[in-house]
Amino acid sequence: MSGGFFRSTSIVGAFTLISRVTGLLRDMVYSRMFGAGVLMDAFLVAFKIPNFMRRLFAEGAFSQAFVPVVSEYKVQRDHDEVRELVDGAAGTMAWFLSVVTIIGVVAAPLLVLLFAPGFREDAGKFDLTVCCAGPSRTCCSSRLRRWRPAC
Repeated sequence: MSGGFFRSTSIVGAFTLISRVTGLLRDMVYSRMFGAGVLMDAFLVAFKIPNFMRRLFAEGAFSQAFVPVVSEYKVQRDHDEVRELVDGAAGTMAWFLSVVTIIGVVAAPLLVLLFAPGFREDAGKFDLTVCCAGPSRTCCSSRLRRWRPAC
């Protein structure tokens, strides 16, 4: 039993370390490509919004509450009832997240003001961030390519 626990803990620890190292490499690439300035600020704020939503919905209370319920269903009920529970929860979550996504895209300017209220003073930075966070991410990538400092 303790051997399995040690092995599982080691695997989680190793993948956490890999995640941290790749995150550091990602940040180094961002710094090299964008430098410190308006582009990096807009990019980071624009992508902070969906990351916050992911943390809220994928890693939040729903996950922590749903896993024990599914485990209990697997022990006490048959396979069809477990599948029905998972299908119902997945359908409801997909519907809910679709609505939240549409609201997020439409309300991108308000979300940018909520996450970065200081951007209101700099119209260019605000517009670029809204473009990156809003309905057209291709707008963001084309603007970033055009404004990227020469390396």
